[in-house]
Amino acid sequence: MDDISMINPAELDSESRPGLGPSNVPNPQQAHAHSQRFRDWDSIQYLASLGKNGSSRSQTFYNGETLSTRMTALRQAIIYVRDNWGEYPSLMADLHSYIDELTTSSVADGRDHLDLPPYLPIVLNSRKVWNSHSDMILDDENLSVIRLYTSKGGYDHIFRIINQAFRSSNVHEQEKRLRCAVFLIELLNIDLFNYTLHSPRLHNFEGTVYRGVVFSHDQLQDFKDLAALPVADRYWGIPMAMMSASMNKEVALREFAGLDKSLDSTEPQARYPFLWRIHVLGLFPRYLNIYRERFPTSVVSTICAVPIKELSDFAAEDEVLLRGPFFQLVSLREEFFEGHEQPIHVMDLVMLNINRDHPSTMQLSPEEGDKARQLFACLVGLCRTEICRELAMVYGLTDDIAQYEEMYRVASEKLERFGF
Repeated sequence: MDDISMINPAELDSESRPGLGPSNVPNPQQAHAHSQRFRDWDSIQYLASLGKNGSSRSQTFYNGETLSTRMTALRQAIIYVRDNWGEYPSLMADLHSYIDELTTSSVADGRDHLDLPPYLPIVLNSRKVWNSHSDMILDDENLSVIRLYTSKGGYDHIFRIINQAFRSSNVHEQEKRLRCAVFLIELLNIDLFNYTLHSPRLHNFEGTVYRGVVFSHDQLQDFKDLAALPVADRYWGIPMAMMSASMNKEVALREFAGLDKSLDSTEPQARYPFLWRIHVLGLFPRYLNIYRERFPTSVVSTICAVPIKELSDFAAEDEVLLRGPFFQLVSLREEFFEGHEQPIHVMDLVMLNINRDHPSTMQLSPEEGDKARQLFACLVGLCRTEICRELAMVYGLTDDIAQYEEMYRVASEKLERFGF
């Protein structure tokens, strides 16, 4: 939809939105047992990059002085996996060995041993292929990584693999582990791509999704600090990971942000409920057409936000999987919610559901690949800035509106230099 008027202030939290009915709220026992991925931050924070310097109070993979070195290592791992995709059995064998290594070390260290999730063996014995048509048969093998992610224990296993890879201080070990983590994420990319290709109604998802978390004072302060930065620096992302959100605001508030539990903010180790309201939109057609006309062989997908309710064992959570999300923080404020005496912090974020992660990008020459990457980033930036400016107008953020307009002017001049 090439129209930012879809952001209606009266509908930002409309109780009449599909998926907000009481029949979609999971029962407490089920939510308590299986919703960790919806409220987890302890695992994700190490993979997050906040603002220009990636800084936060947590030691992150993308943090401060190590940002350039780690990003270089990550890019090398991505290139290695894609260049060596023909060695698929070897890549899978390395992943299998790495998982065995993690499991063995966990037992040796006396930590709780996680039972292998039922879909993990299916993943390790699968042969994933990027599909080019929608008539493929989707079965458990073809969607095994998505099903692994949504299964009991599967989320823990995936993040254990990724976290261990990204947090290793040994350069040699990190190289090996990064390749395994990148390979696993590439398998997820394939599942998401094939799933949206096979199910057109899931393609180009747009809408408002929610994530509820409970933060410590320092964790909350990280985002308050981010919100205080100039508009151009108010961004953050999780480049090589995934995150769950729900189309059901009540699920995010009650089950995952803990609004139905007693949280005393006067305690020394206070925990604060925190709601993320994520506005997901697609790249406006006028921008997408520019890219496709210039690089017609480069496949663009919408795997950054995919509804996976039908694949989850816990469909009542109305889950949307956010893959490698990049967010622009528009607003952070306190709001009141019915049935809760104290206000809670609410963060409005914008993300675009558009992506170039596809083997076709590797078919471009290095020079053309750089041009494609730069043009795509410029178009995405223009679109995101338009959307954020509209939201800033909705919330009456006068100073921010002027900053977004300046960002848009600079990006437009950059686009002109591309010849458009």
